[in-house]
Amino acid sequence: MKKVRLPLLAIASVFLAFNTHAQFADAIVEYSPGTGFTPGYTNARSVLGEPSRVTPGTYGGPVTPFSPAYLPSQLVSIGEGGSLTVKFDQAVHNHPQNRFGIDFILFGNSGFIITNEFDLATFNWVGTPATDGSTFGGGEGQTVVSVSQDGANFYPLNPAAAPAVDAGLPTDGAGDFTVPADPALTPADFAGLTEAEISAFYLGSAGGSGYDLATAQDARGNRVRLQWIRYVRIQVLSGKVDVDGAAAVFNPPGKKG
Repeated sequence: MKKVRLPLLAIASVFLAFNTHAQFADAIVEYSPGTGFTPGYTNARSVLGEPSRVTPGTYGGPVTPFSPAYLPSQLVSIGEGGSLTVKFDQAVHNHPQNRFGIDFILFGNSGFIITNEFDLATFNWVGTPATDGSTFGGGEGQTVVSVSQDGANFYPLNPAAAPAVDAGLPTDGAGDFTVPADPALTPADFAGLTEAEISAFYLGSAGGSGYDLATAQDARGNRVRLQWIRYVRIQVLSGKVDVDGAAAVFNPPGKKG
């Protein structure tokens, strides 16, 4: 597969710039794998810190919308009845100026399916790899995402407004994990696009599933106004999900939440 590659120094500079403001899940509070999880993918600490930009090893390479993370060292699996609770070292703010109103992003291991023919003689795709918008690897589980300030009182995000975990946009490891992509994008929007064109559609984002703290509610479905949170809980009601990481959306200096 052909890939868009930047010089190593340029990549290092971009990643350093991201990390000066990046905030990722910092601690595991609780992990229960449930039933039907992916065997061997039970190291919950794999979700801490920055999500995967590169898959290591002989068959690895850059994480792209066509080549998602897939190793046990990169993902944790949660099956039916299972849950994962992570803590952020700093508050994740419900910021009024966050792009598309999204306050934090979860990353999984879905990828776009390449629809080009594959040449078995050269082991290369025929032409520049492109997709029809269909995906693989994610979106198998029905989930509830809840948030908390104190780690004791959790409030679910309205499921009508919260995307399923691991069913969001495939990760682009060259993008910024703290920048949301447009949640209105659908698979049909990516039909016929190449890797470079997909990245352009992301507008600098690394993809993922974005969540808005303004959709938090109590057990009766009433809105709960949270200006900030420190904890995120993922519960799987059916199926399974694989999670690579969690990132807070970046608020530029000078902006008040």
